[in-house]
Amino acid sequence: MKTRFTTVDLCAVITELRESLLGMRVANVYDIDNKTYLIRLGKTEVKVMLLVESGNRINTTDFEWPKNLMPSGFSMKCRKHIRSRRLVSIRQLGIDRIVDLQFGSDEAAYHLIIELYDRGNIVLTDYEYTILNLLRPRTDNEDVRFAVREKYPVNSTRQREPLMSLERLREILAESKEGMELKKVLNPHVVYGAALLEHCLIDEGFPENAKIGKGFNLEGDLPKVMEALKKAEIFLDLTLSEKCQGVIVQKENKSPQAIEMTMEFKMSYSRIKNFTRSY
Repeated sequence: MKTRFTTVDLCAVITELRESLLGMRVANVYDIDNKTYLIRLGKTEVKVMLLVESGNRINTTDFEWPKNLMPSGFSMKCRKHIRSRRLVSIRQLGIDRIVDLQFGSDEAAYHLIIELYDRGNIVLTDYEYTILNLLRPRTDNEDVRFAVREKYPVNSTRQREPLMSLERLREILAESKEGMELKKVLNPHVVYGAALLEHCLIDEGFPENAKIGKGFNLEGDLPKVMEALKKAEIFLDLTLSEKCQGVIVQKENKSPQAIEMTMEFKMSYSRIKNFTRSY
């Protein structure tokens, strides 16, 4: 089960949320625990529950989550400022895993900023991005403090860069150690995430978990890696403009313990079935 969003996940979910949520008004805000919140939105006869989990995810949900009987201070602050306001904008800040939800317009606007990386954070700001409340005060460096009455650094987020050149790709791969997984070598230098990288590399003919020196040769395979990165770039562009179809991935566990447990389960199921028939 996926428990943390990648950049590609976030691009895809923002595209979907824009289509379904924009224009809705906030009916209420609830907290499930100290990092997970529900925002109930609606218009006319349509009601939607938006789940926000600091550091992990943002998505709509139909599940009946248990809500705290006494709302937290952060929930109360959100209720005060964004309840009854219309959701007018959903955007990603740069290419970072940060979502900016804007409620209301002009000087009456408020922003709920959800950070989905590292330990995460949820920040409530006014229209000038002055912080009104947040889950986790912190200091990134001498110039950037995340605290009440400080400015949220909207313009310091990482911006998307053009696809790296073939020469730069050659340098990265040439400097990597033999035996390292190819996707792990590339991942720090791109924004696609390991899963999409692996998919595109396999699509170009590389074996699963291809390693430097084992299933990969720099001179012969460099053009194929470049093609894999181009495919990942196209896929990222697609998630920014179109709704993506979700998939469920099942991985077979081939360890001896898993095989033994599967055989025991099949034998037990067979005995139960035979007993039922004879009864």
